[in-house]
Amino acid sequence: MALELDLLAELRAALAEEDLTADLREDLAALAVSTDTPDVCLWVFVSFTQRYFSWARGNHQHPVNDVAGAARRIATHISGLHLLGGGEAGDGS
Repeated sequence: MALELDLLAELRAALAEEDLTADLREDLAALAVSTDTPDVCLWVFVSFTQRYFSWARGNHQHPVNDVAGAARRIATHISGLHLLGGGEAGDGS
């Protein structure tokens, strides 16, 4: 789990460069990325194989060896949620 947490910490730093706030949840080995909707987060995990970042119930993935690219894709995903009026609480999108 140490590798997963290290990868998520790197991603959190890259998300900060995209002006996004994320909390590293060590107990879940996940990042809770803040959205414009109060109390709604985008949850990001490292895949079982430790090769991909995964979000939106695994419907979106990006290789962990491209942290900056993953941060850009997550930022784009979150801005899309904003345009759609938020997300549904608890659905991971």
